[in-house]
Amino acid sequence: MTKLSFSTLMRIAALMAACVLVGCGGASSTVNPLTPTRIIAFGDSFSTVDTSGYATYSVNTSETNATIASRIATTYGFTLKYRASASAVIASGTAYSYATGTATSSDTATQISTYLTYNTPGASDLFIITAGTQDIISAAPTNNTTAIATAATALTAAIQSLTNAGAQYVVVMQPINVARTPPFLALNGVRPAGTNASYNAYAQALSYDSGTACQSFSCLLSTKLNAAYPATSSHQPILLVDLMSYFNLITGTTNTGSANTFGTYGVTNPDLVVCSTAVPSCTTSTLATTSTNQYTSTSWDYTSSVFAYDYYTTPYANRLMGDYIYSYNFYRAGWR
Repeated sequence: MTKLSFSTLMRIAALMAACVLVGCGGASSTVNPLTPTRIIAFGDSFSTVDTSGYATYSVNTSETNATIASRIATTYGFTLKYRASASAVIASGTAYSYATGTATSSDTATQISTYLTYNTPGASDLFIITAGTQDIISAAPTNNTTAIATAATALTAAIQSLTNAGAQYVVVMQPINVARTPPFLALNGVRPAGTNASYNAYAQALSYDSGTACQSFSCLLSTKLNAAYPATSSHQPILLVDLMSYFNLITGTTNTGSANTFGTYGVTNPDLVVCSTAVPSCTTSTLATTSTNQYTSTSWDYTSSVFAYDYYTTPYANRLMGDYIYSYNFYRAGWR
């Protein structure tokens, strides 16, 4: 069987994300663009905010656009806040998150179930789902491919429950490359190896497939969603976003095999955590001492770093990814 190169697979993944689940073609920003009535977020740290709308599993900067989900919400003029209660009925013109920082796909399914118990999706509501990263983090030390398959199945079923209830606009963000997170990094020389560095290869394989075997979370979820939502020329309710290549670029260094690509994105610190205390207790008052970046000899601080702590990204990185989703993926899907 012919094996595809990593770059070819990334191009295929990008094409799948842009075309298969939403139909392919140019943007339709002048033809019925999405104007959300409500915005609802589910999942993990990429969507987690407090009741004020501030990011908790990041650097809490008291900003209301510091997670991926809240950044997208801000683009539409909404302030994403944590749900008022489990039984909350989400009013028109508001945006709420059910996400928790360490949520797995199973936890995300529970969040969606809770929402649906008290709410009915509207045709113009925007749903944002960020899940799978925590499943990979848990499965990597034992290379538990069965757990990953189970997680992808659970998330697919939860997404179907949303669309079966009437959701027409559901954006699903694939997990980031866990092998690029500080605990799993196994770098040479200057930077000490992470606590889970010996499992780096497993983390990478469960994040994305570099061969023909489909055992990563991203591949399994793509396959399951494509089966559940076959491509048609009509509106597709699911927009599957694969940020793997983009994330690899904003964290890319000579030690990760990408050369120093991070600088192109305004990043000065691609792999060192900036919080001296663990999230969700990290604020601008509990940051590590700013140092000189080992790759470019450039001084860095949290405002141009990727990682807040362990697997959790900074407001800057979240805004980069949120803007990419809105500017590229929403445009390609004809949602804007």
